[in-house]
Amino acid sequence: MKYVPELPPATIAELKKEFEDALMASERQGVDDLLIWLDTQTDFFSAPASTQHHGAYVGGLLAHSVKVYKVTQNFLKNISDVPAGSIAIVALLHDLCKCNFYTRRVKNVKVPGEKRWEEEESFAIEDTLPLGHGEKSVFLAMNHIRLTEAEALAIRWHMGGFDDAARSYVGGMTQAQAFRKHPLAVALAIADMYVAYLLDD
Repeated sequence: MKYVPELPPATIAELKKEFEDALMASERQGVDDLLIWLDTQTDFFSAPASTQHHGAYVGGLLAHSVKVYKVTQNFLKNISDVPAGSIAIVALLHDLCKCNFYTRRVKNVKVPGEKRWEEEESFAIEDTLPLGHGEKSVFLAMNHIRLTEAEALAIRWHMGGFDDAARSYVGGMTQAQAFRKHPLAVALAIADMYVAYLLDD
């Protein structure tokens, strides 16, 4: 049987430390409880970032989040009024909605060029908290820490034009207002797309 790909344990451990260190450096009250929750009650550090596109491997969500953090930092390096802690919080937590969201399944697939089938493991979606995408990430984060207005809006609208709500007239106007008001929201949305399409495997 063909299994889903996985990051090496040492790589996951290194990325996890980087993730935890950056969040702890924010000095946000409750972040230690958030990290305990992520480690003990979710699959965040082993989950994929998607079922078959970017980061579709064990550890993909963690790797994607750390990459988005680095790119967002770079985008905002010349904008002095965005706190470093806010960059860490929005970039590292923007996809909290994907923890406890994916499951593994086994299906039969045809072997190319051959007259036989083989079992293949893949990821599938099992949404146990159908609250949306950015909205769900905001909700999960705020169960543990307080978010500023800029942070909440950045996480809420990080999908940019791919957010279904943004495709309506009113939703699009709302998202545009968030982007005009907060550079952090713009930077996160662009960084997320940049990483997903150009940096993630």
